[in-house]
Amino acid sequence: MNVMIDEPGIRTAIERHPEWCSERYWGKRLAAVAVDLQRAPANDLMELLTDAWQRKAPTRLTG
Repeated sequence: MNVMIDEPGIRTAIERHPEWCSERYWGKRLAAVAVDLQRAPANDLMELLTDAWQRKAPTRLTG
């Protein structure tokens, strides 16, 4: 699964979890972290998904 978070978050996820995270580019831009769902622990995946949601959700829902 591709999780779209900011570039520092992508790099941190890959650094911390290289066994189930990898870079995903959109053209030449680093755009997402690719997650191997069979290997990713549920709590770590939830953290990535929460970060992605907070990045895109309307302010009225995250405020």
